[in-house]
Amino acid sequence: MNRKIIHLAVISFVLCVALFLSNPVRAGSKDTVKVGLHWDPTTMNILELKTGIELPPILHMHQALQSTDPTTGERTFENSLTESAEVMENGKDIKFKLKKGNFFHTGDPLTAHDVKFTYEQCANPNNANLMAGPLDEIEEIEVLDDHNLIFRFYEPYAAWRELLWIGICSKKYFEKVGMEGFRKHPVGSGAFRFVSRKIGESVTLEANEDFRWKENGVERKVDFKTLKFITVPDEITRIAMLETGELDLISDILPHNAKRLERNKQVKVKRATTAPSLFAISSKPDNYPIFKDTSFAEAFFYAINRQEIVDKIFLGEGYPMYMFASKSELGYDPKITYDFDPERARKLVQESSYKPGTPIILTYTSAVPNGALVAAAIQRYMKNVGVTIKLQQLEAGVQATYARTRNPKEGHLTIYAWPGGRDPSTRLILTLPSGSIYCAWATRKNKDKLNKLVLEQARETDKDKRLALLNEIHQILREEPGGAILFGLNQIYAMSDRIEYSWLPREAYLFYLNRIKVVK
Repeated sequence: MNRKIIHLAVISFVLCVALFLSNPVRAGSKDTVKVGLHWDPTTMNILELKTGIELPPILHMHQALQSTDPTTGERTFENSLTESAEVMENGKDIKFKLKKGNFFHTGDPLTAHDVKFTYEQCANPNNANLMAGPLDEIEEIEVLDDHNLIFRFYEPYAAWRELLWIGICSKKYFEKVGMEGFRKHPVGSGAFRFVSRKIGESVTLEANEDFRWKENGVERKVDFKTLKFITVPDEITRIAMLETGELDLISDILPHNAKRLERNKQVKVKRATTAPSLFAISSKPDNYPIFKDTSFAEAFFYAINRQEIVDKIFLGEGYPMYMFASKSELGYDPKITYDFDPERARKLVQESSYKPGTPIILTYTSAVPNGALVAAAIQRYMKNVGVTIKLQQLEAGVQATYARTRNPKEGHLTIYAWPGGRDPSTRLILTLPSGSIYCAWATRKNKDKLNKLVLEQARETDKDKRLALLNEIHQILREEPGGAILFGLNQIYAMSDRIEYSWLPREAYLFYLNRIKVVK
């Protein structure tokens, strides 16, 4: 009898373990939050930041001169390193006063000398930092004392606030370990400290127990011990890992997969409708002069049914767009629209110099979600108005190289995505002036005027005057279109029901993960 009881007890124990392991959403450690990333970070060193994909793990290790209000998405100095910022009388220099009492993870105090060091390293061409171009607007950084410094710009710089998100690094620590040592073990002063990185697999951070911030007037600290970023390139795998509890939070979910997740009671699916988003097709008029023909270029405005693309390909999780600006940024005007009018598009094609049957190559890459379906839809719309579209798929890196070198192999048109932000200056400077790196139409009739306007808007610090300049830029783009703007998408993200997190308004990436609350 006793043997039977023991035997049943063992079986019961094994069954309990099996059930426990089969439902790891409930078995997750309260002390660890696991976030799924699409791409493996190329570096954890903010001084050598190359792309935006590294930002979620990197920025959580650092504090910056400016933060984001978690309720409105507006730029703010609360919860940042800055006590005050003052535009000086000459209209181009900015004086910063730092808050006292901020320390790096090494225990060393954070001072104005560290700010100067970080910004100069990011601007150094040898580090190939993605912010090197915008930071070149700063002529000099003058340290007045440990908590006061001045950014001296060559000219008034309208988008100066957009330079303040850079995480500050320890000058003393860097000088001790050198660049190679800093790459292996970066140090900041943020909510999390670096623990380890396994290339191609994961990045592990540990909560900084001394870090505090205010939220709705209440002081908070990190609610868990470990933040782990796990690289999972395949979306279906990321979703499966969320459902099994191997991940707690994922983002950039395609709409049809969101429908699947919404049937799982242990998963919460959310949407951020203010996240910057812009999808469009760009033309290459300098390589293919047919797109200098305004009638032909305008035909794409009216031939493409944007709402149908959003509804059928993205299940309504987005909105049509009509101008070269995401809806989160300065200068966006929701009143600018184009009706879907294939008859008008057909007449424009007939009025143009396009010869029926001539193939127009449309390139798409995996960097655009559902890019193949969007390309096929555009092909169908244009066929309906008398334009022959030939589709070409390229690897995203190859396409980017072709774009930078203006290689005709890229084709006549390219579908692209731009995450955007609050200020349009960087995108305008990179793409519109005739000498810019991504300019595909350096010979447009209004090039001199456009070059001047792009420079002027970057220098204009008066918001109303700057909006007037931006309106002039967008008017030129309507008169000489360099492509067609298509749509924007909602940011769909999901989490296990053991945590609670809300996307920051107007942000493009998973930021402020220190705000996550562990509820189970």
